Amino acid sequence: MARLPIFLALAFLVSPHAASAAERTVTLTVDNMYCEACPYMVKKAIEHVSGVSKVTVSFKDKTAVVVFDDAKAGVKDLTSAATNAGFPSALKS
Repeated sequence: MARLPIFLALAFLVSPHAASAAERTVTLTVDNMYCEACPYMVKKAIEHVSGVSKVTVSFKDKTAVVVFDDAKAGVKDLTSAATNAGFPSALKS
């Protein structure tokens, strides 16, 4: 009887749903950052996207490095958030 809870816990851990979620890191180019306050605004805009766990914005490099759960958000969600805040962005190639 004690084996059933263990089996159910293991089944949940290896389920397709759990396996489909992956942490992903991308670098975005960010335009229109002209002052020291701009990176803060970009960061706050991207942080509002569901699944985002970390945002680091560089004023010098005009980039944003974003760590997010790709089961909850995509690159399009990230670039749209920055663009809608007035900072057009794209995936850095």
